[in-house]
Amino acid sequence: MIHYIKNLKIRLKLYILIGVALLGMLIISGMSFFLMGRMNDMTSDIATSWLPSVDVARELSATVSNIRLNELEYLTADSNNKKEISLQYLQDGNETMDTLLAAYGDMIDVEERDFYDNANDLWIQYQAAEEEMMAFAKQGRLESARAILDEECEELFNSLNSAFDDIIDYNTKGSDDAAAESASLYRSATFTMATVVIAIILVGVFFSFLIIRLIKTPISEIENAAIKMAEGDLDVTISYTSKDELGVLAAQVGRLIHKLQLIIEDEDRFLAKMAEGDFTVDSTCEEAYTGGFYPLLVSFRGIADKLNDTMLQISKSSAQVAGGADQVSNGAQALAQGATEQASSVQELAATIDEISNKVNQNADSARQASKAADCVSIKMNVSKEKMQQMTHAMGDISSCSSEISKIMKIIGDIAFQTNILALNAAVEAARAGTAGKGFAVVADEVRNLANKSTEASENIAALIENSLQAIENGTQIADDTAQSLIQAVNDVNEMAGIIEQISEASSDQADSIAQLTVGIDQISNVVETNSATAEESAAASEELSSQSQLMKSLVGRFRLKSGPLK
Repeated sequence: MIHYIKNLKIRLKLYILIGVALLGMLIISGMSFFLMGRMNDMTSDIATSWLPSVDVARELSATVSNIRLNELEYLTADSNNKKEISLQYLQDGNETMDTLLAAYGDMIDVEERDFYDNANDLWIQYQAAEEEMMAFAKQGRLESARAILDEECEELFNSLNSAFDDIIDYNTKGSDDAAAESASLYRSATFTMATVVIAIILVGVFFSFLIIRLIKTPISEIENAAIKMAEGDLDVTISYTSKDELGVLAAQVGRLIHKLQLIIEDEDRFLAKMAEGDFTVDSTCEEAYTGGFYPLLVSFRGIADKLNDTMLQISKSSAQVAGGADQVSNGAQALAQGATEQASSVQELAATIDEISNKVNQNADSARQASKAADCVSIKMNVSKEKMQQMTHAMGDISSCSSEISKIMKIIGDIAFQTNILALNAAVEAARAGTAGKGFAVVADEVRNLANKSTEASENIAALIENSLQAIENGTQIADDTAQSLIQAVNDVNEMAGIIEQISEASSDQADSIAQLTVGIDQISNVVETNSATAEESAAASEELSSQSQLMKSLVGRFRLKSGPLK
């Protein structure tokens, strides 16, 4: 997996990091919604199923007690008005009992049907006993009616209360069980959420360090190579390989280093051959001189061509001098003085040639310095120019993704806040319900605690995002370092321009020396013409001149020219 991530583009690597954070938030949010839904279902079950049954059973118990009291008041009433009032209360109580039993029958499930059937049967029996009692009472048989009230109705009344107590106990136990299950679910949810949050944080930290290392390692290697090259050390290699932008950059920098090594080795060989007098030398790796390096090859070839032409002209001049010496050998002694002057001119000519040689050496030294400066410029310009725009674009993507993450974190915080408010409201309502709302209050408190845990999880993920933003700041620092390299490269360009100016001045001096050589040759020619009549004196001078000409030819013959060996 690490090898696969290494070969991804930088943008995709950053997307992976952001995706891990978003996935973690989605998992936590989904689990929170699921667990809160479960707990809400349990709370709703308590509120809509268990507690209403308890309330109805209590109302039934209270109503049947009122009926029993109204029956007793009816039998003991001492006036018809009181009997009518008691009878009306009795009828209302019976209707209330029927209504409550019907309502209870609508809200129960299959398991609670037996409780309903038992209570309903007892109530039907009670109504039958009540009708019999009322019939005796209307007939004036109060003792018989009182006997039914005290015996049969009393027994049925106790049975009804027992049935209602069973209903209350059953639903109270169901409510307590639901509350216990909700508490168990809360504990399980708390442990699960804590485990998931820790796992997500660990995964996020792992991917953060992995991606930072995958980005920082090649940049550091390329930076170290650039520093060594700036110091003139080209014996560097870049071992990093991948298919992302940094891998492509490392490969291109490696190619540039190899190309510079070839060019420097070729120029060293070029100048060494020229120093040895071989002006037929040429580049052995012309394909390496591409782009801005090609003018350098053209300049070296131009220097070699100019020196070749100069030596060829010197060779021709020495041949002409030798021919003049043969003609002067038939002259008189009057040419002796002219021969002396001619020898002096030849010496000046030799000095001029030496000066030309010195200038050529200066040109070679300047060319070496220009090569080194060009190396530095090429390295730093490439390192700075190629990645600045990509790095800026990547930073823009990171900023956009960070904004989206902040929005999502705000939504999660709002959800947790609203959940906390709902739990608080539920607790208030439970408090109002008294003992019947005790289980509901426990559930509401647990929901509020779960909302607080969700808020803490969101804050932990926010911290993880902060680490990602720190990695972005490191990327910005790298961009600043790249800008500094670009400034240094501009300074090196200025330095190289000064060196090239020195080469130009040396070439100008070389032209002046050649002009002096021409003047010296003209002087020799004038002296020969002036002393042509003095054959005896010029004979000795001609021998000396011939000797000097041969010496000059032997010196020039050491050079290898493009036109072939000198004769």
